[in-house]
Amino acid sequence: MLARDMKNRDIQFYFNRQDRPVNSGRITGIRQDGYGAGIPAASDEALDAFLAKFKAGPIQGPGGPVAPPTDEGRIGALFSKKKDNEWRLTSGETDEIECKREVDVKKLAPVVRAVAGMANNKGGVILLGVEDKSGRVVGLANDDFAKLDLVKLTLAVKAHLQPTPSFRKGVIEVGGLQVGYVCVEPLIDKPVIVHRPGDRLDDGAILFRYPAESAPIKFGDLRTLLDARDAKRLRALVDVTRKIAEIGVENSAVLNVADGSLEVAGRPMQIDQALVDQINFIKEGQFDEVAGAPTLKLLGEITAAGGEKVPGGRRLITDEDVLRNFLDQEPVLVPFEYIRFAVAGTNRDWVPIFYFGNQAKLSRAEMAGLLEGVATTKLKAKAKMIDRALGKQSALAKHTGTPAKLLAAILAGDREVPADAKAAGNIALALQGIPAEGAPSKEEMLALLKVCVTTLVEVGEVAAMSSVYRAAGRLDEVYFAPA
Repeated sequence: MLARDMKNRDIQFYFNRQDRPVNSGRITGIRQDGYGAGIPAASDEALDAFLAKFKAGPIQGPGGPVAPPTDEGRIGALFSKKKDNEWRLTSGETDEIECKREVDVKKLAPVVRAVAGMANNKGGVILLGVEDKSGRVVGLANDDFAKLDLVKLTLAVKAHLQPTPSFRKGVIEVGGLQVGYVCVEPLIDKPVIVHRPGDRLDDGAILFRYPAESAPIKFGDLRTLLDARDAKRLRALVDVTRKIAEIGVENSAVLNVADGSLEVAGRPMQIDQALVDQINFIKEGQFDEVAGAPTLKLLGEITAAGGEKVPGGRRLITDEDVLRNFLDQEPVLVPFEYIRFAVAGTNRDWVPIFYFGNQAKLSRAEMAGLLEGVATTKLKAKAKMIDRALGKQSALAKHTGTPAKLLAAILAGDREVPADAKAAGNIALALQGIPAEGAPSKEEMLALLKVCVTTLVEVGEVAAMSSVYRAAGRLDEVYFAPA
């Protein structure tokens, strides 16, 4: 296994048992010829047979067949009961295991820091409810971590780290006590970099997991990491070149994942909308596998026939995106980026935020906390948006004259579509006064505002669009803001 460059944690998978945990340090000792040096390595044939047998059926344990290890099984195997009847971490903290006695789900920076360090090294597991010095299991003080949605943890990580590492969370019982865990996968294309400062998270820092600590990476390790990345890219380039040579340049297509363009033999190509509609866009590391359901994973963007970019990849969010996604009630892959855009990406005073906060399952306080962490020079806009999240600011505006008459008609059930741009502008002003109590149906109001947008855009009335965005902000508050 070592000769095939398998990682310690992958080797542990095949040998760990509840009654016989295998220390990762022992595997490292074998790797460095410091333990069992006189024992010959298994042949390739013997290893292939072992792996095939392991995958083909149940593992044989002392009491008969047992199921293959799960996350819970592998993590449970890290602990053992000592003579003092205390359950402790057998190996202690390592470069793949970090312990934290307590966790505050409202202050996740320490967990984010550990995730970054492990993702830049070999991956690993963060254990919560375990003393870091003694490895003694003390258990979680409450069930806050168990109730913490993985989406919210992902948003906390995403708010500080780029690219976003892959991880999963859970809770197991050890000696009658609850222990939380976060399993972190090593990033394929290292390094993970802190792009927004926080508690012990310095802007631009590259954290690395060392034995018993996550710390800023040292020069030698950074050089090794970058050399490995360059070597991997070179191998990939050679492999692509070989494949192109085999199938011929005229039969090859190149997809640019940065801008979504597709070229076939030097000619641009677009993907038909009928095919686009059948593609299931998924976020890397955040999807559920369904047996028999084919899924095409695209990292980047694609362009449908007609030139419209399809949500699903990383790209620049615009005012039009936010308004269209809101009015069409389109789900988005990374809702926090739309909330962040309201502070750092737009110059408009009013844009929808609660619709996207609902997709991320955020309370008002949680949304305000995430906005607080947004790095921007627009401090007044940031303060205003935080107040909006907390309900201290509102897009509600009551106008007189024609807009007031239109609002009364709308509330009475008379919802005529605008005949021209002037009427569309007045309806947008009227919708800014929609009351929270006794509001008309959400679907009707969104459809009405959408017609106003179409009417204004067709005649180029750009100035009136500010009224539309405030109206969208008001509808967002009425129909999507948490209580």
